[in-house]
Amino acid sequence: MKKIRLYIIASLSLLVGLSSCSEDFLNIQHTDIVTPEVLMESQDNIEMGLNGIYDLLLGERGSSDDLEQNWNLKPQIAFSNYPANDMQPDGWDREFSSHTWNADFYMFAPAWKRAYRTIDRVNLFLENVEKIDPALLENGQTTKDQLTGEARALRAWFYTFLCQSWGGVPMLMTGESYVTHPGKPRGTTEEAWNLIVEDYEFARDHLDWTPRNGQYGRVTKGMAKAYLGLAYMYLKRWDDAKRELLDVINSGQYSLTPCYGYIHTINRKWQKESVWEIAYNQWSNMGWGAENVNIDAYWYAAQMCASLEYGGWGPWSTSYEFVWSHEPGDRRLEYNVVQYGDMNLGYPSRTLGESGSAQIGVTNAAAQPYWGTDILPNNYDQKTWRYHPSQPYGALPITYMRLAGVMLNYAECAFETGDEAEGWKYIKIIRDRAWGKLEAGAQQEDGTNSIFVTLNTDPNKEAPDAQTYYSSYKRSPGRNGGMANTFRGWLPNSAGTGDSLISTPVSTNPNNQNHRVGIYERRFYESPVDYTPYTIPVWKVAVMMERRHEFFGEYSFWQDLCRMGIAKDYLDAEYPRNNIQHPQVDQSGTHEQVVERLKNFDYTGLIHTWRPNEFDPNRQLFPIPTVEMDGNPALTREDQNPGYN
Repeated sequence: MKKIRLYIIASLSLLVGLSSCSEDFLNIQHTDIVTPEVLMESQDNIEMGLNGIYDLLLGERGSSDDLEQNWNLKPQIAFSNYPANDMQPDGWDREFSSHTWNADFYMFAPAWKRAYRTIDRVNLFLENVEKIDPALLENGQTTKDQLTGEARALRAWFYTFLCQSWGGVPMLMTGESYVTHPGKPRGTTEEAWNLIVEDYEFARDHLDWTPRNGQYGRVTKGMAKAYLGLAYMYLKRWDDAKRELLDVINSGQYSLTPCYGYIHTINRKWQKESVWEIAYNQWSNMGWGAENVNIDAYWYAAQMCASLEYGGWGPWSTSYEFVWSHEPGDRRLEYNVVQYGDMNLGYPSRTLGESGSAQIGVTNAAAQPYWGTDILPNNYDQKTWRYHPSQPYGALPITYMRLAGVMLNYAECAFETGDEAEGWKYIKIIRDRAWGKLEAGAQQEDGTNSIFVTLNTDPNKEAPDAQTYYSSYKRSPGRNGGMANTFRGWLPNSAGTGDSLISTPVSTNPNNQNHRVGIYERRFYESPVDYTPYTIPVWKVAVMMERRHEFFGEYSFWQDLCRMGIAKDYLDAEYPRNNIQHPQVDQSGTHEQVVERLKNFDYTGLIHTWRPNEFDPNRQLFPIPTVEMDGNPALTREDQNPGYN
């Protein structure tokens, strides 16, 4: 892949227009490199320069860098989820769960560099666009402002990522790069957000609600206003944020997907709920042999996110506390998580034991609630695990901002401005969809890689009153607890003389494993540690918990906890501090001996999340990477975020 170099921009093909929502999106072919002066020769060349910025929204499977390959998966999901403990990583990423990361942690420097690489490209583009004669453009100054607005919104979006993660950062602006300004000092967080606001406001004022040229994947007024509202929230400009967010809600451009389970369906791009999305195309030759074709325009979340038992590389283990936090009737649980002993509904088949289905716990090692080298909970995020890992490539849209997020942000602003009725109104809208109210009359979507659900048909279905529920939720001391599966053995064969083995063909299982069908019984478990009750306002618990369930495994939860100042309250109530390790059943001996141990092991008082660390408020921001501290002469030791010196 051609790399960006000093004072050059990659020449890229134009974005492909759409005949309807979610048909096509970015279709980028890498060709030659041109000098900035060429931008001013024609509108086509200017468009090429802008597309060179959009190109950096996608991951680069041809890169040798892990984060470059998995951009939009790493580090975004890690930063937004892992510190909150609902999604628990393995391997190198365990530092997130224990809050023990440092400035040399492997994700920080590449994430920082990738963001500034994009910002540098935007700044160079804007410097040259400023010099363009509007007469070169189809609609003169209007088009020039639109091109500028798209670029400035993208710069603001990457600065939003940086400021959410690190607070105040060096703010390189138009015409500036780390080459021209290697000693750019770090400003305050407020200064950074104010510059971000200026970019989003310009984009808001010059872009349309529909994407330019009908090309979905471009920045729109809706995207700019939604993120402008968020930036205002960081500045506590609640009335301004409320106005922008309500405009998005009332614009008529967006609507909630009737069934929550269909939001993350593979190859369904730009659904009506998407306000800002990075879409990946479904190429016909996707697979292990496609590395040199359409190299940065596909996604392989199935391989990355599947359980280890099914050949995944890095399972996104889901805590039992997250499972237990759902109210009865909240369908987001079944759409979000495949639990230990149950089956992944995202697979083509729901028939237990059939090739293509995925029951969790069908091998001896995995027939227990915690397993693996890091002994993590045996539940998994079902939003991204939609393929068998031997067929890893699928076009799973990466939705950064949904209408549901705009609504919950608006609800928070309504509460902050004293408009409680409006806040509870929008919480109810989100909850009613979660209970299936909008499913009544919706079209049933069956088929490969679409979660197989039975839609609610009752139009009067409503969620319980949120204010009543959250007024009593964890308001007195107690313990977490809930239902979890207990292993009871394997389905016997037809003769009743041994285990029934379901042979999985090589085509769907690279290890050609013989999977047994596990027999599980649900029972109630109580965690062994008392939690600290919530004392924060009821509405804050409600907004927090609805975000927790709505955006599990997405791109905002930990940042919102920290922005609201309730991260400690959340962790102490949902994940009380303890030093009780998770057990694993001994796998030595014969198969029969292991099965007996599995069947008889008592997990009473052991189903919980291990959290030995006290809450450290300094961990609400990440440390500025060592490479930046060492390489930027304008930064001193005192510029490092507190707690990391």
